[in-house]
Amino acid sequence: MARAALAAALLALAPAARADLFSPGELTRAHAGLEGISNCTRCHPKGQQLAQSACLGCHEELQGRLASGKGLHGRLQGKERDCWTCHHEHQGRGFALVDWGPGGERGFDHARTGVPLRGKHAAVACGKCHERRLVQEPAIRALLDKHPARRTFLGAPTACAACHFDEHRGQVGTDCQKCHDERGFKPAPGFDHAKTPYPLLGKHARVACEKCHPRTVDQVEHVGLQPKLPSYLRFKPVQHGSCADCHKDPHQGRFGESCARCHTEADWKTVRAAGGESRAFHDRTRYRLEGAHALVKCQACHGPFPGTPAQFRGLPFGACTDCHADAHAGQMRRARADGNHCDRCHTVATFEVSGFSLEDHQHTRYPLEGAHRAVACPACHRSDPRVADRFPAAARAELHRRGRPVRLSLAVYAFSGDLSRCDTCHLDPHGGQFDVRAGAKGCAGCHETSSFARTRFDHARDTKFPLEGKHASTACASCHPSQKGPRGPPVVRYAGVPVTCAGCHADPHAAQFAAGPARPTDCARCHGTDDWKKRTKFVHAPPFTDFRLTGKHAKLECRACHPEVPGVRLADGAVLRRWRGVPRACQGCHVDFHRGAFRGFEP
Repeated sequence: MARAALAAALLALAPAARADLFSPGELTRAHAGLEGISNCTRCHPKGQQLAQSACLGCHEELQGRLASGKGLHGRLQGKERDCWTCHHEHQGRGFALVDWGPGGERGFDHARTGVPLRGKHAAVACGKCHERRLVQEPAIRALLDKHPARRTFLGAPTACAACHFDEHRGQVGTDCQKCHDERGFKPAPGFDHAKTPYPLLGKHARVACEKCHPRTVDQVEHVGLQPKLPSYLRFKPVQHGSCADCHKDPHQGRFGESCARCHTEADWKTVRAAGGESRAFHDRTRYRLEGAHALVKCQACHGPFPGTPAQFRGLPFGACTDCHADAHAGQMRRARADGNHCDRCHTVATFEVSGFSLEDHQHTRYPLEGAHRAVACPACHRSDPRVADRFPAAARAELHRRGRPVRLSLAVYAFSGDLSRCDTCHLDPHGGQFDVRAGAKGCAGCHETSSFARTRFDHARDTKFPLEGKHASTACASCHPSQKGPRGPPVVRYAGVPVTCAGCHADPHAAQFAAGPARPTDCARCHGTDDWKKRTKFVHAPPFTDFRLTGKHAKLECRACHPEVPGVRLADGAVLRRWRGVPRACQGCHVDFHRGAFRGFEP
């Protein structure tokens, strides 16, 4: 209370005292005109605390924004709306009246104004946009006209055209954001050429814009914003009704005006698929594309190839070999009346199916007869990898240069040797047992081409062993068994087959009738080939034996006098009987009922 009384006394004693004795500090340069005690109440009504209404009394431009909630001031809430929160006074003439925060003016978060800065806008200096000449709001312009020295951030435009010159010169409207964004003028991510009357397909999609939209020099003198370049891309009008609007016709009108009949945007060198209307143009040339030729890519015939440009005129086509390498590696070079043309056997439909017929084969060095007519071609014309060795290296290199594979038929057609001889093609199934030398009958002595299994062989005529009796009905394999051949596979034995009975048959008499130790039994002396058991030539009389069978002896069975040899069995399981050394005296077989009474009696 004492201090208050003292202050009141001082005021009463010195009414003319200087106002700065009571001021908290010097005002900033912007408010310097309000210095002096007589102006205090303009900002401090009734000498009280600073009032926001007093600020808005001078800064009328903010009233509308606060009321509408727009801009930085309009978006502030509660205590943030107190002006002195950001704007401090009585700090001296040079003090910054705006408190931008810790980052200063460059660190200010522009999103607080409702207009966030994105892309390249984020790096632009504040003064580039908040420039007096760009302000378009009438109230702000009037304020700046009234106070030329005043700086404000209000009234900056947000439309692209307000700050940026229309580099398209009005060709595509004023809504820049349809195509562009803040990341940069190029590229234009929002632009889609497919939504225009001419979508870009194939190679058109990779063509630079200037190729179709030429640059045009702007002859107009601009006032205000200036273009970055004196030229601009012409978007309208651009003719695109036909290919000839942009491209020169390399065919000089010979195939009409509709390029799309043959070509596509993917690649003009690639012609549409075969069978369609696009191939019709080749029918107007001297060489129609037929069969498999209609599926071949143009480059395969016309190039370009490494070191050689594309060629569409003057290509030879009179013979297959004008374009194709000899797939038979020279095997067909024998002189022929027809010129040995490929089309004698092949057609343009496919190379792999030959038109060579059986009738054609009859005019070759080896006419097909008999079973040969039914043999599949590969059985004689086998594939041999050595055929590829005959293919010329120069032809192989040329195919490689053209990017074409080496396609060869490895079948053998050029045969060497005498084709009239069977062994030129066939292996000897008899392993060399018969004479097949030149001049001899060889295979044809027994076999014929109608069937290998059917032969002209006659055992009685062609061998020294005629087949008689049961031999004639015996299977060949019984006498001619299979044996290991000289080259591995088994062969049937024909040469050197024994012709004696003992050579094939076991002796059921165990050599009892052999002529001697080193001489075989002469079976034919008693047996014939009809049936060795039932029909024999043997009679129990000379010259076979001097023991004639008379009386009751003639009625006895053989085994009565010729017993089995105990414990002996032959190879076929038959018993062995004793034929030699059989007793000839009566007592050798019969019991003496007289008990020796007539011993020594001579009749």
